[in-house]
Amino acid sequence: MTIRLFRRKAGGSGNASSQDAAPATQPSATDDTKRPSRRRGGGSSAKRTSTESALPPAIVPPEPDQAPAQRTGRTRRGRRGGARRKAAQPAGATARAIAAPIAPPEVLPIDGRPATLEQLIEAQLHVMRGLQVSLASIDSRLGSLAKIGTEQPRIGIFVDVPNIMYAAERLKITLDYSKLLQLLLRGRELIRANAYAPISDDPQEPLQTQKFVQPFIGHGYSLVTKPLKRYTDGSIKANFDVEMALDVLVMSDRLDTVVLVSGDSDFRRVVELVASKGVRVEVAAFGDSTSIELRAAADEYIDIKEHVAELRTK
Repeated sequence: MTIRLFRRKAGGSGNASSQDAAPATQPSATDDTKRPSRRRGGGSSAKRTSTESALPPAIVPPEPDQAPAQRTGRTRRGRRGGARRKAAQPAGATARAIAAPIAPPEVLPIDGRPATLEQLIEAQLHVMRGLQVSLASIDSRLGSLAKIGTEQPRIGIFVDVPNIMYAAERLKITLDYSKLLQLLLRGRELIRANAYAPISDDPQEPLQTQKFVQPFIGHGYSLVTKPLKRYTDGSIKANFDVEMALDVLVMSDRLDTVVLVSGDSDFRRVVELVASKGVRVEVAAFGDSTSIELRAAADEYIDIKEHVAELRTK
């Protein structure tokens, strides 16, 4: 439509209509091509108008800093209502957004002053070093306790008083039971030392003067007493086999070593049961009055007769 109007103004003859019909079938110029001719049309000749309309519009390259903003900012929303375009962002804003440095993260203040990242890292390292020293100290203490437990096994001593004293009397020996206790300990940790002693059935007789009690009072032993039984034939007997066996079995769960001071073969089964728990069993007695079965069941046998010289009372 723009081309027809310019030709009518230029020629003014009727031939313009026939000439105008042919170009109508040709592809029409784009909107961008038509707009420059309309702007320049005011009162110029037809030749100039047709020449300008045939030439493509001049392409002006955008400035480097505006090209990204114009291309990314424009959006074609449709052709029905005309070309609507979104306003482009300012060219300087995009460049500044790209070139702006990233702000450092916010850090907490130390002593009222803002702390740098290096200061925070140094503070964390200081705390970790303190924890490392504390853990090393705890580990050292635990190692010391484990070492002490290994070097000093827990030991329990159980003395069958009538059995040992009768055997010593046959050899005409009087033992110092305080020295015997130290001989059996050998630097180990003593948990319990029980002396099973029969006592007189006469309540008027003082306990500390009785034959089977007096040698053990004040020498580190716990006395377990039981009254003597008198039979019709005049015999006297006090048997501690059951009491000793029960105490040994119960206490062996808290001991590393059990020392049984007796040569009675009745304790053979007790020794086997305690050894089956992984507890070391030692038997101490006079060799002449010790059963072969009891010696064979023990982990170690101590013959008191071989230590008489150091165990005698002065």
